[in-house]
Amino acid sequence: MRIPAGHRLPALAIAATLHAPAGLALTPGTPADITLHVAGSTIQDNNLVKVLGMICQPGTLDQFRDADPVGKGTYWRAFFCQIDATKVPGLTLTNPRLLILKRNRSGAITGVYPLLETGKGVNFMGIDHRQDGTPQCTQTAAGATWSCRTDRPGDVFPATPDLGVLDTDPQAFRGPNYNPTIDGVRFNLPTPAAIADQLQVMNAGGVLQNTPVTLGLRDALQEAQVAQGRLDPACLTDSERRDGIDCMPSLSKSLLASLFAGRIARWSDVQVDVTASGASSPSAKPLTDFNKASLTSDLVHICRRNLGASTQAAVNAYFLNTPCAATGSLPVDISNPVSGPVVVSPPQVTAEEICLADFNDGTNLGTFNPAVNRAWAVGMLTTERNTNLQLNYRYIRIDGAAPTLEEVAAGRYAYFTEAAYVWRKQDPQPTGDTLTLIRKLATEATTPTQFAQLNSTIAHRWGQGSFIATSGQGYTPAAPFNANYPVTAYTHAPDGGLDNCIPPQTRAGHVSNF
Repeated sequence: MRIPAGHRLPALAIAATLHAPAGLALTPGTPADITLHVAGSTIQDNNLVKVLGMICQPGTLDQFRDADPVGKGTYWRAFFCQIDATKVPGLTLTNPRLLILKRNRSGAITGVYPLLETGKGVNFMGIDHRQDGTPQCTQTAAGATWSCRTDRPGDVFPATPDLGVLDTDPQAFRGPNYNPTIDGVRFNLPTPAAIADQLQVMNAGGVLQNTPVTLGLRDALQEAQVAQGRLDPACLTDSERRDGIDCMPSLSKSLLASLFAGRIARWSDVQVDVTASGASSPSAKPLTDFNKASLTSDLVHICRRNLGASTQAAVNAYFLNTPCAATGSLPVDISNPVSGPVVVSPPQVTAEEICLADFNDGTNLGTFNPAVNRAWAVGMLTTERNTNLQLNYRYIRIDGAAPTLEEVAAGRYAYFTEAAYVWRKQDPQPTGDTLTLIRKLATEATTPTQFAQLNSTIAHRWGQGSFIATSGQGYTPAAPFNANYPVTAYTHAPDGGLDNCIPPQTRAGHVSNF
């Protein structure tokens, strides 16, 4: 299917007679019957793939990723398959070919602002733009997967999303989360009234958030907490245990809030109270006395995210109470490479991971570490990343609680957001088969059963994180907690309306785990 630059495909094509035979993968030049433009958070890609595996005819699903050297397949994606109409009640077309164009770059705001101002599009990646006879996408050795260039005119084109997928609620993107410019187009600050009037907002369940740290900092925290008697000394000698739940170090919410607000410039300003062997009282040592060899600079480094990213909005709400209250603190966004803190803003989740790894390793693969320092950094990610531990950063506890499903269900780990799937409920709004498919995707992608399947594929040595259904979606938690049907009574929608500024609470009538 060829997508001319600047042209938006119609949501429904009428060439139903052109259907490919069942069971055959669909190549880029095949025309689509239905095209959905989806924009927002990267983590929701996993959910979409799972649902497509349920509703696409076997053997017809092809996946496309951008070949951008920074995005590494996460800036833009596409999914192309032939739908099994028996799996999607209500379709008028028989087994239509569905093309989903997914925009991840710039984060969740791309699934909010353009839906409110439909005359202003954001870029999506085509899959069959040709220039001088050169195809845009090439099939990889992995099979029905494709790598697509995005650097030639016409490879990406502007369109209005049909569906926004977020890791928070759409009202979060105001105040310090407001990013007025996307792809060179300026968008207005959205108002709560406009969002309520124009957007259908569906609670998409809990997404576990965390504040991972560079490996060198993780090791220093372990050494310090072993010295304090808070961790077993074997954590420093057993490599397997070091990455397990028992040896996961903790930072307090208050200290993390101070870091994200830019109030701590140097790690040497963080003091560790330690009682030496034989001493009767503790003495203070700077944190940098632990694992000294991992540092060439003791400046605090922050791998924050770009304005409009769900993970940055989550940090701002949970740690800084902004834009939730007028008294909330502003997140640090100005870097001070001389006296600290050093603050950089990766534009995508993969770049965030590389940012942490670069500061740990003294490399500059992501261009955020031109001085190639080895530094301790703290970042912000959802918990599905780095399960193979190939990148040198690690997740941590917060106030002693680990980012696991069990801890969320018990109300001990409160740093999770409730996601949202949003689409327009005023003209121009999706209708017909487009709306039927949006509702199917949004519903099936966010069930406890679906979350359990996703979680089972992304388990860490310290346990399972990532997705949990909530009472805010209408689900009832099992007692005791059941990872095969993960539900928590705690929700940011205790009275119905989703607002991640509300601290997690149980809905009336629900018994919470403890």
